[in-house]
Amino acid sequence: MSKQVKILFCFHYSILNNGGVRSMVDIIENIIKKDGVTVYVVYPTRKETAIDYLEKLGVKTIYLPFYKLNKNGRKGIWKYVIKKIMSPFLFFKLKQIVKREKINIIYSNTIVIDYGFILSKMTKLPHIWHIREFGKEDHGIVLRGGEKALYRKLNESKGIIYISKAIERKYSPHIRKGIFQKVVYNDVLKAFINKKSNFNINPDNSLKATIIGAIQEGKGQLVAVKAVEKANKLGAKIELHICGEKIGSYYNEVNNYVKNHKLSDQVYFDGFKTKMNEYRTDMDIGIVASRSEAFGRVTVEGMLSNLAMIGADSAATSELITDNVTGLLYKNGDIDELAEKLVYLYKDRKKLKELAINGFDFAKKFTEGNAANEIYNMIAELN
Repeated sequence: MSKQVKILFCFHYSILNNGGVRSMVDIIENIIKKDGVTVYVVYPTRKETAIDYLEKLGVKTIYLPFYKLNKNGRKGIWKYVIKKIMSPFLFFKLKQIVKREKINIIYSNTIVIDYGFILSKMTKLPHIWHIREFGKEDHGIVLRGGEKALYRKLNESKGIIYISKAIERKYSPHIRKGIFQKVVYNDVLKAFINKKSNFNINPDNSLKATIIGAIQEGKGQLVAVKAVEKANKLGAKIELHICGEKIGSYYNEVNNYVKNHKLSDQVYFDGFKTKMNEYRTDMDIGIVASRSEAFGRVTVEGMLSNLAMIGADSAATSELITDNVTGLLYKNGDIDELAEKLVYLYKDRKKLKELAINGFDFAKKFTEGNAANEIYNMIAELN
């Protein structure tokens, strides 16, 4: 890249432990090492851990309270309306910053924001959209304006990045020829390499399994609870540790099931954690029960902590786990089959260790900065 490139990244959130934010931060951390690149980040929520982290790296950050496109009930409507009313003033301010700083490319990190796209139309700068979610299928997202409005905007952008082949399969049929499209798997920082020296190979020991992520129906925590319950009835000794904030109606549903079925000695709600390497060190198995995982960062991070991963055979999880090689796959939503996989690993500790080591070796490639390099090259081509 011979000339100076100044990239404006548009975020939807500012907490580092958010999967989409963390993945973009990891990419930015590698991109800023390139010669001739300056990075700016706009964030629409109050300052949080991701912004602190980026500022320490020397990234220029801009707070502007833009609206988001996902519907969040009645309370969300008023927030959206107020921010929408404010948006002309915010766009004017951001346009002035773009002009003053001589920014030359705009990059949106999720489909739930379109202020980067609108800014690109106002400034006539190229716009790249990084699609990290199915939408309704994985997060229950319903967009204001609907998917047709989203497809129109995507077709007026310069480039689109999909985080998995599964995401590409959903969106690419709606994209016209001539739009630059590419599948780029997420980068994960080398800091997540958390290799084990000892494995739980004593067949008399119980196993600890964890399911990590927001406690919501699409993530399948109740499926995992019921599978562990059944596995233990079949003679296994397995603890399930649920890592995620203890809020919401689905959390209440899962918690009530645990109480009603007297599973408090088998299932533990560990709450929201930030020191994930430390947390995973104490675990043996990682469960990914999501019905539609867009990429599966928790799968890769689990592998990098030498967990034997068991995942639902759907969406991007099927792209990351090769059954019986880097982990185990079970039919999406099939509690009985998941229970069988858990019993299998409980009885065969040699296989548990083998899968954990193979998964680790596979996942190391995600720590090599490949996503940052591919995105850097894409920006060079489109700029």
